[in-house]
Amino acid sequence: MKKKVSLVDAGPDLKKRLRDPEFRKTYEYERALVALAQKIAELRDASSMKQAELAGRLGVSQQFVSQLETGRSRNLTLQTLIKVAASLGCGVEISFPRCSRPQLKVR
Repeated sequence: MKKKVSLVDAGPDLKKRLRDPEFRKTYEYERALVALAQKIAELRDASSMKQAELAGRLGVSQQFVSQLETGRSRNLTLQTLIKVAASLGCGVEISFPRCSRPQLKVR
């Protein structure tokens, strides 16, 4: 017989951990990386394109495209991002929205 799995609300724990500046920095970086990865996957899917086809357009391996779409590519350059966007029939728009408390500090 299978055990029942119950979900726990991680919100309170996350809120507490985000008070730590080092954790917040890492969290915000990872959150941005995941958002970018999801957007690339969504755009490719909306274009009815397979990873291998996008890889061919970029001149990279299918595994590299997979890494982009899962957020595992840690050295994505702006040049590569522009090539990905162009291959998907898109441009790149960068914004710096105002926030009450800066979440990332670049050194």
